[in-house]
Amino acid sequence: MHMSLRRILIASALAAAAGAAPAAADPATDLLAAQREATGLAAASSRWDVQELGGGASVGGVRRAPESAGPRNLGRKFTAGLLSLALPGAGQLYNGDRDRALAFAGAEAAVWTAYYVFHSQATGYSEDYREYAQIFAGVQESDHTENYWRAVGRYMESEDFNTALMMEARAEGRDPATAPGLLDPAEGWFWRSGGHRENYQNLRADANRAYDRRDFMILFAIVNRAVSAYDAVRGAGGGDHLLEVAGLGFDLESRPAGGHGGTACVISRSF
Repeated sequence: MHMSLRRILIASALAAAAGAAPAAADPATDLLAAQREATGLAAASSRWDVQELGGGASVGGVRRAPESAGPRNLGRKFTAGLLSLALPGAGQLYNGDRDRALAFAGAEAAVWTAYYVFHSQATGYSEDYREYAQIFAGVQESDHTENYWRAVGRYMESEDFNTALMMEARAEGRDPATAPGLLDPAEGWFWRSGGHRENYQNLRADANRAYDRRDFMILFAIVNRAVSAYDAVRGAGGGDHLLEVAGLGFDLESRPAGGHGGTACVISRSF
């Protein structure tokens, strides 16, 4: 009985000693535990969880500052904008946007087609009123200045034009015979009737309107290039702004026409 009790006590002591023996120390685990204890963080797992939290990351529940976005792709923006300035749609094609490239290129083709159509009309009307003046007013040549053709439409005959110049010179105290712009007899004209002169004026008005429409197409071409370049820069990537330099975002903002209409340059900075 005494021996059995002794054996039981020895076995119990050996079991307690085996359970109390510490496991082999893990340096990484000890360092992690020390960091948790120092920062006051507690976690059930043996590692820290990393979660994305809009603009930065959370490590073990602690928010980290977002990493730098890096320099914006200014080179690509500059190239896309320059290409669209040279040829609308080229910058969009460079960005890989085929549909927008075709839209801007089509607008450019339409603008220049209209330009040459109006130019052709204006040239035709100009030839018409000059030939009309040769037939019904006796103008000898068609190679004259714009001021000459304007005077042909204002006066029934060249003598009236010369008289008006001399009267103006006399009023200014100058010699009427040396008044600038006096016409030689070879440059004279004489309209057969007032109706013929009125028809001539109408032909000149048609020519001038065609020239105005032609020149207006140049404005459309400039606007198309500006819009295409703006769109190409925005589509080149590297940020939501038109241009970003040193953390500053540059954009163009259109204002409503009902108030103070116009376009403003907006500078913003993201934090």
